[in-house]
Amino acid sequence: MKKKIVFLFVILLVVTALVAVVHRMTHEAPAGLVLTANGESLQIPLTRLDRVEFSGELVDGKGTVTAHSYRGILLADLLQEAKISTEGISKVLATSADQYTAEFQLQEVLENETVYLAVAADGQQIEGIDPGTPGAQLVVFGDPNSRRCVRFLAQITLE
Repeated sequence: MKKKIVFLFVILLVVTALVAVVHRMTHEAPAGLVLTANGESLQIPLTRLDRVEFSGELVDGKGTVTAHSYRGILLADLLQEAKISTEGISKVLATSADQYTAEFQLQEVLENETVYLAVAADGQQIEGIDPGTPGAQLVVFGDPNSRRCVRFLAQITLE
């Protein structure tokens, strides 16, 4: 009797694991970025960000300056293309998949051509938080310590 219960338990465990794997494979969200503004959220596919090449210098925490080239889009251009109304908006939050957040003033994003969304860096696709998955990074030129460059970018929120 105990062997039957153990056997049934093992079978149930295996079936549960298989259902979970199939569910995950068929219901994964497409790689993208969530853009939230005025109470509405848009899912922006990463392929929509792959627009132009841009380059510049970044400064790390030790003061080392490195030059990089990227593929992506100026954040201001994405907001304009998505027809996001910026009326009543004063700040922009960029949040990563691991919940790191950087804050910008909207005016800084719209007037300075320094805040970009990148999908490739130095000729290589940017990886997502899960190895082997595509990702995006917020790149900010002109910051003295690149702390506002957000890896594993998941969401842009306008408040």
